[in-house]
Amino acid sequence: MSEQSLIHDFLKNLSKYLSRLDKPDAEEVIREIESHILDAIELQEQTGGISDAKSILDGFGEPREFANQYVEHLLKGTPPPKGFKAIQSVKKGATKTLYYSMGLLGFGVAAFLIIIGVGKLIMPSAIGVWSAAQGNSVVITFSEHVYPNSDELLGYWLSPIAIVIGVGIALLTRSVLRVLKASIQ
Repeated sequence: MSEQSLIHDFLKNLSKYLSRLDKPDAEEVIREIESHILDAIELQEQTGGISDAKSILDGFGEPREFANQYVEHLLKGTPPPKGFKAIQSVKKGATKTLYYSMGLLGFGVAAFLIIIGVGKLIMPSAIGVWSAAQGNSVVITFSEHVYPNSDELLGYWLSPIAIVIGVGIALLTRSVLRVLKASIQ
């Protein structure tokens, strides 16, 4: 049986046992569980493992028990079903990936802008923002050779603008990383 068939059968059985919930709520639960299953499979593939839907589904237990525990969790606030331990580990893995990706991208862009701002002060004729081709395009470049018939747009204003935006992005990235770090732990 294919992975898609296994997932479909599990979700179909699960939906039968969610009848105590309103239909929109039950459909939302099915979409959420399906999303978590697919995220777990994707995480297995990204980490170089073989995707194994059966082991993920086995982690939820029997659909009837899982549905009953899930309904109790939603309606009465009882602890989440045991299958959620697998989901939480997937969420932590996804959050770690997001954490490091966000840090790399955010701080990388911030560093680039700060380097441009400082570089404009050191090499004013080689770094800048120019309007090229009769104003049809804008070019940001490190170059000794300026485009022919181009006009520099910001001049020395590029330095404070780039530095302020770079510092702002670095501070924003740091704030987002604090929130993500809290969700990893």
